[in-house]
Amino acid sequence: MTLWLSSGYTGDYKHPQKPYRSRRLRIIAGLSRAILVMEAPLKSGALITATYANEFGRDVYALPGRLDDYPSQGCLKLLSQGASFILKELDELLTMLGAIPQIDAIEASTAPEQLMPTLSPELQTVMNAIASDALPFDFIVQQTGMAAGSVSGALLQLELMGFISQLPGMRYQKS
Repeated sequence: MTLWLSSGYTGDYKHPQKPYRSRRLRIIAGLSRAILVMEAPLKSGALITATYANEFGRDVYALPGRLDDYPSQGCLKLLSQGASFILKELDELLTMLGAIPQIDAIEASTAPEQLMPTLSPELQTVMNAIASDALPFDFIVQQTGMAAGSVSGALLQLELMGFISQLPGMRYQKS
């Protein structure tokens, strides 16, 4: 399988077919923690991806350009719709995203947890994997060894019960 990464195209085929473009952009938005648009005309794949990312609850950032520059019009539109500014340095973006944890470096909480007798074993497993610090969804899946769909359902139940809260970037922490 060949993955082409040129001229803003990511995919298996060298020349993408138009019907698959929207699906591909939706997948990219769904897999991303955040979207940063640096340059985009008003009709572009970058804006479509940013729209999907916003629908999926992902963070959208834009690097503003000159007001009279055609490729900057899309970024300016995103900014007018509420995307976050990236004005100075990469450190600013990392601060906005929060610390990006190294999955191998995070250790599960060693403090004994209070048992919650009302929780099913599946919910208890997910609850035990969540520390007091915000943890990304992927890390919780890795810690529990459960399927991503099961973990997602358990996280939703725990959030509705008020035991955990979801933060931007699909991060979770105990309430």
